[in-house]
Amino acid sequence: MPMKITKILIGSENRVKLESARQSFSNFFNPLEIYGLSVDSGVSAQPFNEETFVGAKNRAEQAKRINDEQHLKAGFFVGIEGGVLQLHNRWFQFTVIHILDQQHRESFGTTGLYELPDWIVEKLLAGIELSHIIDELTGDFNTKEKQSASGFLTNGVVDRLLNYTQAVTFALIPFLNDSLYFQRT
Repeated sequence: MPMKITKILIGSENRVKLESARQSFSNFFNPLEIYGLSVDSGVSAQPFNEETFVGAKNRAEQAKRINDEQHLKAGFFVGIEGGVLQLHNRWFQFTVIHILDQQHRESFGTTGLYELPDWIVEKLLAGIELSHIIDELTGDFNTKEKQSASGFLTNGVVDRLLNYTQAVTFALIPFLNDSLYFQRT
């Protein structure tokens, strides 16, 4: 009997987001298929604080809605949204992962936090997206599909793919431990 393919829809067409989901899910589900869908996060281009969680959830929910409308038969829906979080009078970059399954079970995971310089935060608060600031700093284009801010600020040690892959794995924890998270009474 052939193995059932696990199909995963990502609420983005960003190559790094797709690859991070592929790397993470492939540790636990094989074979699998990953598809990216262009969806709107429903939040600002540069989300702050709780808005980042809302954007990730919106992306996963929109992927599921498209799945249901088009009968794509996916089992998981993933939203990935980068944002900025204020804690302890400091500003940090982080990314939120939201995973939803066909049974409407859901979970969140995040990347680690890293502090942003004050001058970058000033630009963010003025409405400039972090990826545009990093593009300008590096003299590169579309760094959000490459090393991103984390890769630039760590001199390439922790690029966006590594950062996101770990966060997707964290978001998968409840699905890997169903009885601990979803079947408790």
